[in-house]
Amino acid sequence: MEQDPDDTENILIKKESEVLTDTSLIILAKGIGKESLKGLELAMYLNIPTTRIITIINNSTTNFLTNEGSENDRIAVTSQCVLLWKKMTKDSKTKEKVHDMERALREIGKPELADLFIEHHQNNLELTNDIFE
Repeated sequence: MEQDPDDTENILIKKESEVLTDTSLIILAKGIGKESLKGLELAMYLNIPTTRIITIINNSTTNFLTNEGSENDRIAVTSQCVLLWKKMTKDSKTKEKVHDMERALREIGKPELADLFIEHHQNNLELTNDIFE
């Protein structure tokens, strides 16, 4: 028996994990970007090439990206880096992406945040600003 292509009842549409949506990743980037240069550390642990990180910095700010510099610049760079990482890993399995982000969060000294990231993933919840309270 041939499947009718219009029969969408039997077609499974795989939904993106809530912790990997653009909204969740931006919330994560905002929280991490506020803290000195943790956003750059995160980008490096997510294996974003250094030249790409530098390009993002140069396109985001005319100032140097420093601990004392603009929090908004750090957040903008971190946001662009995590969204680039998402694009770079679009063909990876969700489990691998979640594991990579968890590992990166632990490596930058954020084990509690890594635990919350995993907890939200397991409960299929989007990240919210309260994870930084």
